[in-house]
Amino acid sequence: MTREELLSRFDILRTEYIKLLNDKDVLLNWGKPQLEALYSTRIGIFQVEALQLQLQVKALKRKIEIVRSIITRNLPLDVNAIEIQVAAELSEAEKKIMQQVSDIERGRDLLANLATPQRNAELRKVFRELAKQLHPDVNPGSSEERLKIWQLAKDAYHRGDLDELKALQIVYEKELKDSDTFIQKLSDNDLELRNETLSEGIRILNMEIEKIKNEFPFTIEAKIKDEQWVQSETEKIMEEITRLRTYEGELILEYESLINGYGGTKPELN
Repeated sequence: MTREELLSRFDILRTEYIKLLNDKDVLLNWGKPQLEALYSTRIGIFQVEALQLQLQVKALKRKIEIVRSIITRNLPLDVNAIEIQVAAELSEAEKKIMQQVSDIERGRDLLANLATPQRNAELRKVFRELAKQLHPDVNPGSSEERLKIWQLAKDAYHRGDLDELKALQIVYEKELKDSDTFIQKLSDNDLELRNETLSEGIRILNMEIEKIKNEFPFTIEAKIKDEQWVQSETEKIMEEITRLRTYEGELILEYESLINGYGGTKPELN
């Protein structure tokens, strides 16, 4: 392979490697959060309600279990102590539900503040151009100054700051051009080694991207954007919520009956 062919292959591989790095980043830091936000605001909000009811049912069943044990042993009945005990036992489950509620709120905020597709496309284009000149994987041996510029570019990209990325291109124009000069000075053996390294990196990145696409939430991307599927899933969850509410009401009556029948004080239940 001639030197011109080696340099041409390096440029092709470098461009492909940076593209795949960007594709992976877009999936993890843009696509995944947006799909999760869609799922949580369209389906998750109802699932959380169902989970809260399931927890309330579990708490009532545990309280009934404790009261029955007290009655069987003919011990004094302290309703407040029972409420505190059960709340403590289920506190971790309650925390997880509250975390899901928080996730839903963040999802709403994210969806309410999305940049336009055109701006996102331009942001990624400028970042790819900078990455091609600055990313350590395709520019090994970079100086501390270039690594600092790369960190600035990454930070601006993840903030979605297109103006700062463009400013970096202008301010550090000379440093960016130095990258190609460095490549031109490499020996043929070094170029061949870098080409082999990039080829392997491309293979690995393709595998990683495929793995990401086969995981939640990408596995339901088409469904979550399908109004009929969303409606169908929502109806199923609402049916479960109705069943749980009915069951909860039955358990409340049973709990109150046990306590009142044993001469305790009627608990304050919602």
